[in-house]
Amino acid sequence: MEKHSIQAGFKLLYTDNNEKIIYGAAKRLHIMPFHPNYDDFIQEGALSFVQAYVRYPDNIEQNLEKFRVFAYQAVYWRLLDLIRQTNRHTERIQSDQEALNSQVQSNLDHAYEDIYHDQLFRHLYQNCTKSERLFLIDCYVLQLKGSEIAKKHHVTRQCVSNWRRNVGNKALAYISKNNQ
Repeated sequence: MEKHSIQAGFKLLYTDNNEKIIYGAAKRLHIMPFHPNYDDFIQEGALSFVQAYVRYPDNIEQNLEKFRVFAYQAVYWRLLDLIRQTNRHTERIQSDQEALNSQVQSNLDHAYEDIYHDQLFRHLYQNCTKSERLFLIDCYVLQLKGSEIAKKHHVTRQCVSNWRRNVGNKALAYISKNNQ
């Protein structure tokens, strides 16, 4: 009996222009055709219409308009539940992403602090030119490659190589001085 009711529900849905019930409920909830899940919502609405047909307590043929109101309400509530469920899922993903970003940022902050507290780094930073300091920060703190540093500061890679060589010479001088 239920299979027949489901088949009859689909038949009623696609006759007598009853599909407009689904589209009307979707429109009321501002689910427009350009929504990425529009087709899924319409399919869910169709299934809700058929479920309403199966659940409807009175004789549908006697009062079709009363059933249409019942079906519209069932479709509307089902689509609203799906929207709420999607929003909760999206919010959960966003909060998880924010927590992950916060943790990554915290780890980066600790790594930056370790680098800044490093005695060699501090000595080099204090004894370098402005451009060599930029190189130190970009290379050792931000972990950029030479080509990325050149692009960032609008200089050639050869210029970045010169900065690297100068910083390296200063580091060697400091290390050899402290090892004596």
